[in-house]
Amino acid sequence: MALRPEQTADLFKVVDPKGSGLVSRAEFSSLLGKIVDLDDRGVELLLALSGLDGRDGIRYKEFFSWLYGRLPLQQTVSYYGAYRGDRFDGGIGWRVGIDESAPCTIQGTGVARICLISESHEKLRRWATVENWRKATEIHKAAYFTRTENLVQEAVLERIRQHYVSEKWKCHAQGTLVQAALFRLTDREVFRKLRQTTLLTQLPMVAYGMYNERVEECIVDFANKRLGGGWLSYGMVQEEKLFTERFSYGAMCARSLLEMPSPVEDPLASKFSMHPEEAWILRGGAAFARVNWYGYTPMDALDKLQLLDPTADVETAPTVVAMDAIKADFKRYDRKHLKMMLVKAFVGFCAAKRDPEMGNINRIATGSWGCGAFKNNERVMFCIQTLAANLAGTQLVHHVLSDERSSRLNQAFSFLEDCMVNRRSIQQAFDELVRICSSMPEWSTKFEEPIDTSERS
Repeated sequence: MALRPEQTADLFKVVDPKGSGLVSRAEFSSLLGKIVDLDDRGVELLLALSGLDGRDGIRYKEFFSWLYGRLPLQQTVSYYGAYRGDRFDGGIGWRVGIDESAPCTIQGTGVARICLISESHEKLRRWATVENWRKATEIHKAAYFTRTENLVQEAVLERIRQHYVSEKWKCHAQGTLVQAALFRLTDREVFRKLRQTTLLTQLPMVAYGMYNERVEECIVDFANKRLGGGWLSYGMVQEEKLFTERFSYGAMCARSLLEMPSPVEDPLASKFSMHPEEAWILRGGAAFARVNWYGYTPMDALDKLQLLDPTADVETAPTVVAMDAIKADFKRYDRKHLKMMLVKAFVGFCAAKRDPEMGNINRIATGSWGCGAFKNNERVMFCIQTLAANLAGTQLVHHVLSDERSSRLNQAFSFLEDCMVNRRSIQQAFDELVRICSSMPEWSTKFEEPIDTSERS
């Protein structure tokens, strides 16, 4: 699209000589078709993506402001690594349903809260009928997690859904809000200056074992680019367990699939997804169940499932920082990879610490972010999160599951302690991390090139 925004808006003055900014739907479709090669269905899709209602006419200036700001998607394909080449161009596709009309800037950080979604548990409970849940599951499996299915996992979710909608929780539901807020780095110059002026002054504490969610004030969700990951379809690792046990988060995400144009027909993402420079904060999701397994959902999962009283967790449910890691399809990190992850972690930590509505968190529990299926290096991710926490001004508690994993952090601690002794800024420490990752094999990813088994001539 070669025309600039002001030029495309000028074309509409033919049908809007008074400059009201409003044209009929028919006029809009006709003129837009002269600018881009779109049929009626394509025009309708763009309108749906823009979030403009259009029933009383189209505010074309707002549309072109959105179009030129959002169609060159704010994502770098390589960010999602091994996801490249899918029908979503390696990212999430075109996200729909986010109202970006009233962002709230967190002063001095370059981060803004883009939107805040609040929902009563009672509305979610009423929505979560067997039919709605079935439809959401079908969409999820057909559009996003298409490789396989696990009917036992679906049965587990149905058992929890029945527990979730029970009348006995109606009293709890009436006074409970479930909230999700999207944050984005919007001013990179402010972020650059913050990196240059902030010294590395604190290191994470290390704790053994998984999070105790009844004790931790705030936890990191090692998220998928679409919140919830494969919870509706298959797999039960950290994020899937979170959205299954804290069922209101899963209900919010499932409902969004029914509120949007079909992602099966077009490469769309629901509102509960994120681009590389974004993170989500979730809160208010009390636990309705405990999933007593990890990984693949086993055949006897229903026997292992434990249903819980959510009223016992209202005061202890932690705030959740949802942030997705890069998925490595490369062996060595470069500056671009590390910068992307620093931005992602900073946005999440900054929001949890400093946002006036969702923040005021002083300590965040985290762990080996993206170091399993996403093949990242524990040392690197530990350092990136440490730098991000120092920028955000919050304390980290880093959880490790074994002595072996703890020992992998020794070099990371040595590196960070040296930066502290030499009073390096976050930018200086980051530059040194880039150098180390480019030259030292033990700071590489876990990615291995596929072995070529074809016969050699």
